[in-house]
Parts: sequence; C-alpha cells; structure tokens
Amino acid sequence: KEIATLKARVQELKAERNEIQEKSDRRLKDFESFKYRADRERRGSMIDQIANLALQMLPVLDNLDRALKSADQIVGQRSEDFQQFHHGIVLVNQQVNEVFANMGVEPIASVGETFDPNFHEAVATDVRTDVPANQISQEMLRGYRIGNRVIRHSMVKVTVKPPNASAPKPPTDPHNEQPSSGEEV
Repeated sequence: KEIATLKARVQELKAERNEIQEKSDRRLKDFESFKYRADRERRGSMIDQIANLALQMLPVLDNLDRALKSADQIVGQRSEDFQQFHHGIVLVNQQVNEVFANMGVEPIASVGETFDPNFHEAVATDVRTDVPANQISQEMLRGYRIGNRVIRHSMVKVTVKPPNASAPKPPTDPHNEQPSSGEEV
C-alpha cells in the first residue's frame, strides 16, 4: 500500500513537473515573440525617423546639385576664388551623399530604366522611335528610398511611341481657306 501511495505521489510530482516545464516553455516562447516584435517595431520606428530626416534634407541636396550644375555651365575663365568655392560645394555635396548612404538612403535608378510607378512619377512624355516605349529618358528630380520603402518618387520623362503615321488625315474643304481642325495653321 505504501509503495502504491509513493508511486501515485511520484506520478503526481512528474505531472506537476511537466506542467511547470510547459508553462516555462510557453513563457520563454512568449518572451522570444515579444523581443522579436519589439525589435521589429524599433527598427520600423528608426526607419521612419531616418525617412523623415531624409525627406527634410532632400531639398538641401537638390539645391546643392542645382548649384553644381549651374557652376558647371559657366564658360570661360574661372577665378581662383570661384574654383575654391566650387570645390567646397562639391565636397559638401559628397559628404551629404555619404551621410545618406550611411543611413541606408539610396537614389532610385531612373534614366535608361523601364518606368515603374512604384518608384517613378511620370511628369512628361518624350515621343521617340529609337528607344522602347515606357523607358525613362530624363530625370527631372531624383527619387530616394530606404530598402524598398520610397521616400520620394523620381520625377521622370517617359518615352512613348509616335502616333500611327498611317492614320488618315482629316480632309480639307477646298471652298474654305481655313484648315480643318486637325491641321496646323
């Protein structure tokens, strides 16, 4: 009888131990899930902050790029002071681009690429026969992204095929010297 009682007690203790082990495993899994979720939210929050900072800094970078393009268009002899100033602007531009790269902010490729509305915003079309349709021919404003998240879409000019040349032209009225609505004056 005493052996049976002790065996029953051992079974109860084993069941209790298994229950405690299951609770411990469940808590460990819950804690691991919590850590993963908190880390993911922290990374998402950090990316949001970087995106907001980059969005505020992009006009500065745009203006630096415009200043450099304008300075490059100056023809003729440049003074020594101007050359030093220009070199300083080039260095500042490089530093801003390096800071962006270190933050994970990358420019979106555009010229020569196929138009993708997820990354590009078409603001103009370019009728051309020498390149395929929907190819980007010019970048008006550079876009940027962090990973796959777009901070600012690239504003681009997209190529289109010319309208069909074999389409019939509207007839002209021989009695009226005014051209039809489809012809140029």
